[in-house]
Amino acid sequence: MLRPASIVLACLGLASMSGACTGLIAGPEVAASTSVPVSRDSAYVRARRGLSSETFTMDVVDSARGHLTGTRYPSRTAQLGTAASCRVVLSLDLAGDTRESTVNTTTRWVAPDAMSDKAPQVCEQERQQVLARLGETLAPPVSP
Repeated sequence: MLRPASIVLACLGLASMSGACTGLIAGPEVAASTSVPVSRDSAYVRARRGLSSETFTMDVVDSARGHLTGTRYPSRTAQLGTAASCRVVLSLDLAGDTRESTVNTTTRWVAPDAMSDKAPQVCEQERQQVLARLGETLAPPVSP
């Protein structure tokens, strides 16, 4: 009789040999932290709105713990080699009180293997631009 741990290890071994994740390359995971001058609840709502406007598909939405995880997938019409063909994977954790929040993000880009020559530049720039737009949603610039 097989133990549960043996079954799990066997399944993981089979999955890794099957090539279930071939065809994609991933950039490095980048962690960042920033403070925003709004309550944790407001920061959560703003982050959720920002991710929706960036058309992220949400995997985890936990308002009680202030955790959001999602992926922005490329559109069907995205041309290979362009920023639109890059995926952006994001995990966001919020902490704070009624006056200030800390936003911790972990992000990475993922691209088709056929883009391996362009992806490090094109997809990294797209990842940074997505984070910049999200940052403007979290803490909009003060208007004069």
